[in-house]
Amino acid sequence: MVETVRSFDSGVDNAAAARPNPGAWVDWRGSLAPSESPMPPCPGDLASFVDLIIADDMDAARDIAGRVIGGPGGRDALLLGLLTQAARLLGRMWERDSCDFMTVTLGVHRLNQIMRETATAGSGCELPARFDHRILLVPAPGEQHGFGLGMVADAFREGGWCVRSGPAISRAQLLRLARGEWFDVIGFSIMTDQAMAGLSAIIRAVRAASRNRNLFIMVGGQMLADHAERTRFLGADAAPGDAQEALAAANIFVETTMTETSRHSSRGLVDRG
Repeated sequence: MVETVRSFDSGVDNAAAARPNPGAWVDWRGSLAPSESPMPPCPGDLASFVDLIIADDMDAARDIAGRVIGGPGGRDALLLGLLTQAARLLGRMWERDSCDFMTVTLGVHRLNQIMRETATAGSGCELPARFDHRILLVPAPGEQHGFGLGMVADAFREGGWCVRSGPAISRAQLLRLARGEWFDVIGFSIMTDQAMAGLSAIIRAVRAASRNRNLFIMVGGQMLADHAERTRFLGADAAPGDAQEALAAANIFVETTMTETSRHSSRGLVDRG
């Protein structure tokens, strides 16, 4: 069965209620290894692009995005070069009081819009039903939406997964999703100490509520970048360093689980025979 990729909302609702962490706009790193990272845009071009984003001149911004994709770096240059650097510049502008929170929030929303619009054709769930793996990717409750998490979602879509992703949701909403829908994997992004403090209890609650008794939980983000040992404390199964590591870990887990399930089923048939 083919499922349409959905998001929770437009990415703006309730954003003004929280004080942003400027570093949170880029949380889980992108899909390329450091040695493969595209050349960053020159400062003048980047500033001009961000001005267009702030002014909501999306036609001109899309023209620039199209030219970047048409260059030697392709879409990776857009994601890890232009869009990532633009998100970071918005964060720095907020730190310097060059713009307010709502301007930053709307700007990141528009960057996410360009990222979604330029997703490669066929990135939805077009694999056979038995390979119809499903993942939920969200900021940890109490966090704000992160731009880098969208890149992780993008990598999973291109890898053939059905993805649900979006900005932050409450603990109650998260548990309703876990009870109401099947997910092979749930991934959380963590950027602040406050969200880190309560996440272990949330992970336990999600496991208890999940329809999947073998749920695989991944965590990532700035709070784990140099502290992989925190994964065990949180009760998560993995803390991948980037989008491709996350995709590989999820694929290995699902394939292993499917193999074990098939093995147990075969044993049951032999025992009954």
